[in-house]
Amino acid sequence: MLPTVYATLQASPAVVALVGNRVFRHGSAPQDVARPYVTWAVAGGAPENGFDGACADAFRVQVDCWSDSDAGVETLAAAVRDAIEPVAHLVAYVADERDFQTQRFRIGFAFDWILGR
Repeated sequence: MLPTVYATLQASPAVVALVGNRVFRHGSAPQDVARPYVTWAVAGGAPENGFDGACADAFRVQVDCWSDSDAGVETLAAAVRDAIEPVAHLVAYVADERDFQTQRFRIGFAFDWILGR
């Protein structure tokens, strides 16, 4: 029913080498999580309807990469992009910034993910 972001990232040796299982849903991570890590959330979606009813669900998913270093976040973002692009469409780069409070670097993407029913 939901996009398989976690499973897709865990299937990537490059991503696992960087973050292990530190991939968190709902757009947030635990307070003292080790870095780097990835967060993701469904930003929107809609059913794709045919004449015989819904045939697929389309989701817009935001995926954010977090690291304590600029080089680290770039490396993680490239690995995440490469892992997800074979199964979803990269439609936007939504963030390239440093968080004011935590001073962590973030690169974010929006992917369109279509799941057949």
